[in-house]
Amino acid sequence: MIKSNILKFIAVTLTAGIILVACKKDENPAPDKASKLLFNWKITNITTPKAGQPETDSTLFKACMTDDVIKFTNTGFDFQDGATKCDSTIFNYAKGNWGYKLASDSIQLSSTSPAKYTSWKVITLNDSILRVRYIDSANPAKKINKTISFKH
Repeated sequence: MIKSNILKFIAVTLTAGIILVACKKDENPAPDKASKLLFNWKITNITTPKAGQPETDSTLFKACMTDDVIKFTNTGFDFQDGATKCDSTIFNYAKGNWGYKLASDSIQLSSTSPAKYTSWKVITLNDSILRVRYIDSANPAKKINKTISFKH
């Protein structure tokens, strides 16, 4: 009886050991898209389709934007106009909360100052480049598609 129990114990122990080794955790799990945003991103360009030539882009980027940064943190975002101040007609400098919506591959921004909700469709997101597209509806009669490029 004791030999039988010992053999059963050894069999269970070996089986458990084999299962644990076979279920080894992946060394390189897929990166979480939201965690890739947790940086200070410097704006590099804002474009919109050219009137009459939608396949060609017109730049809306101004020299005063070269030092503008959006900071994504675990507690929110802060889009800051740099030392060279711009007017906010091209892009709204704001801060607030953000989230990443995987279903639509988009960044959801809810700014608190001024109060506004924006959804940025992610075009490119990697370790150094972020490109997003959104519809600027400041004037409901003239919705403009804008693409914003960032680097860090």
